Amino acid sequence: MGYTDTFKNTFFVDMLEQFGVVEIDAVGEAARSGHSGTRSSSSSRSSSSNTGESRRSVLDLDLEGLKVSQKCGSSEGSVLAPADPFLVELRGAEDAENPLNWSNCKTAVVIAQVMLLTCVTYMGSSIYTPGQEEIQQEFGVGHVTGTLNLSLYVLGYGIGPLIFSPLSEFAIFGRQQLYIVTLFLYAMLQIGCATVRNIAGLVILRFLTGFLCSPSLATGGASVGDIVRPEVVPIFIGLWSIGAVAAPCVGPLIGASMVVAKDWRWIFWLLLWASAATLVLLVFFFPETSVDNILYRRCQRLRKQTGDNRYYTVKERAEAKLTAKDIAVITLYRPFEIIMKEPIVLALDVYIALCYGTFYLFFEAFPIVFIGVYNFSLIELGLAYMGFCVGCCFAYAICLTFLAKVVAKKFANNTFTPETFLLLAMGVCWCLPLSLFLFGWAASVHWTLPMLAEIFFVICVFNLFQATFSYLAMAYPKYMASVFAGNGICRAGFACAFPLFGQAMYNNLAIKGYPVGWGSSLLGFFTIGLAVLPFLLYKYGPYLRSKSKFTG
Repeated sequence: MGYTDTFKNTFFVDMLEQFGVVEIDAVGEAARSGHSGTRSSSSSRSSSSNTGESRRSVLDLDLEGLKVSQKCGSSEGSVLAPADPFLVELRGAEDAENPLNWSNCKTAVVIAQVMLLTCVTYMGSSIYTPGQEEIQQEFGVGHVTGTLNLSLYVLGYGIGPLIFSPLSEFAIFGRQQLYIVTLFLYAMLQIGCATVRNIAGLVILRFLTGFLCSPSLATGGASVGDIVRPEVVPIFIGLWSIGAVAAPCVGPLIGASMVVAKDWRWIFWLLLWASAATLVLLVFFFPETSVDNILYRRCQRLRKQTGDNRYYTVKERAEAKLTAKDIAVITLYRPFEIIMKEPIVLALDVYIALCYGTFYLFFEAFPIVFIGVYNFSLIELGLAYMGFCVGCCFAYAICLTFLAKVVAKKFANNTFTPETFLLLAMGVCWCLPLSLFLFGWAASVHWTLPMLAEIFFVICVFNLFQATFSYLAMAYPKYMASVFAGNGICRAGFACAFPLFGQAMYNNLAIKGYPVGWGSSLLGFFTIGLAVLPFLLYKYGPYLRSKSKFTG
């Protein structure tokens, strides 16, 4: 198979099609597959029921899910209407364009690109921190103002999913185009960051780049889920999550290298080169992964090649009926409605948000400990974050063991419930307060002990994220994306705010010999209180879910 066959629906092939350089023969493919239209031979649904079901789905739309129900159109024993020859669907279970049928090599290439995109954009949050002192001196601003460049970047990628998640689920957009367009703009704005001459401009640009980097964080997991079988999705989502956790930890080391070699502006030149290289790779080798968009593309080709505009997809017709009010309710109101009305969601959102805020608080605490106490250089300070990366390896191993030994067995003997995932959270929740107390009170004993605390921290937070997101996805399947969007806003809010008061908190609570002792302990006490949540939800979760109008 040639490049255009293997990497059909990439941005580069899209451009070749647009300018008439190549043509994907959709009519010939349909004929070779043995279907006169494009409808799957195994499907026997009526076109009228498809329209009716589509309308019902529109009323139940969710952020991730402008998903259209495709149930059987009539009850058993009734007469089925003839198949609609103009309905574009997958051509049976073996359709080569179905992402689940891609070769292992192509699947691995796509997953690697999603991880790379996530790492490059997520790294942009913390890579700035080694240059903060130079930026404050050059622009004559204080620490809090300088920290805004970190905080607003994080806030930007917390707000972005409210817009980009629903857009990626529209058949007309899909995922590939959003990745390419936003990454291009992200790369271009790095030029502005590298050449800006005032702090206000830099703060604004940092917020915009954070907003533009959010598609990889908002839909990266969805892209992985598009191309792997459901039974192994948690394994690959965990692998993708390693990149999401490790990237901010590697950022300070890379940023410090740029500051030492050149100056703070070279941090953004490096981000430009990294994002540009990633963009080139994605343009040529990242195909569309959303089945809805793949079918929409096939439909567009059929219309063009046959001159017949009657070809359509179920998703396209359903989306045509959406109003601005429908979309506003889905994206802007429902996530907050669920938080306010669902105690399960509220409790776990607060827990996860505190963990996330604490993670970004380390970017304030580490210079106090490793530079203030141990006189580390910027490069050595960057290396101090590697404990988080080591912790990711242990955390992922624990997650895989839990999936294999606990979840798989409960599925096999039909005793699985959503609360099963909370067992993982119950098993690791003690690591979070341990890490905070160890970091706070052993920081002045030896420099290796704070790094050991990093390992315990990641073991808890990584698995807490995996357990919580899996639990919420199983408990609220119909409104899953609204639940995740609300969680993302909570996380971003905490992660934005914590660094702004972090240094003042540590300085005001410091005692001789223990510069971060009581500051870390304060957070540790909160995490001890929140650690009871998995136990309470394991016991009372089924009852709370039974009373909810959002579970299904």
